[in-house]
Amino acid sequence: MIFKKGGKQHILSGKIFFFAMTSVCFSALLISVMKGNQFLFAIGIFSFYQLMAGYRSIKNKSLQPAWYDWLLLLIGTANAIQMVMSLHIVLLVFGSLSLFQMVGEFLLFRKATKPDFPKNAWLRRHIGMMMGSYIATLTAFIVVNIKEFEPAWLPWILPTFIFTPVIVYYTRKFTGPKPKKQTI
Repeated sequence: MIFKKGGKQHILSGKIFFFAMTSVCFSALLISVMKGNQFLFAIGIFSFYQLMAGYRSIKNKSLQPAWYDWLLLLIGTANAIQMVMSLHIVLLVFGSLSLFQMVGEFLLFRKATKPDFPKNAWLRRHIGMMMGSYIATLTAFIVVNIKEFEPAWLPWILPTFIFTPVIVYYTRKFTGPKPKKQTI
């Protein structure tokens, strides 16, 4: 996040982030299956979807989906529905957000073939999804490692409240309308 976008350090740290997060997501999935922890499984899929969507945005700037993009969307949607149906308050919240996101992804894929599709849509998606996967993982880390905190709900929402403005800032900075040059 802190390095010049598109520069060597940003690209290298992005690759490290991607592979580290992939390891975290797959280890979460493995542990969840071994321990029978549906909560961890759902959060692992949730985080992995965002990570892959952010990565795919860089690799496929047209955002015209390949078959595996549709497969990931299907898995993400099934996971979101399962999270909502669990009625676990945390999964209900994250699942609702994820379901909303899956609808947006579906509409994005449908619009990607249109001639008036914004050229920087891939960058908006990249920023939002990569930061989203970071927020989800940071939230899990904080909740697992900070036990005695009052109010108890604060660690669950703090990363979202801190980093959502960062997503908005970078999205506007790099994809917002450029100021018009004034002519005299």
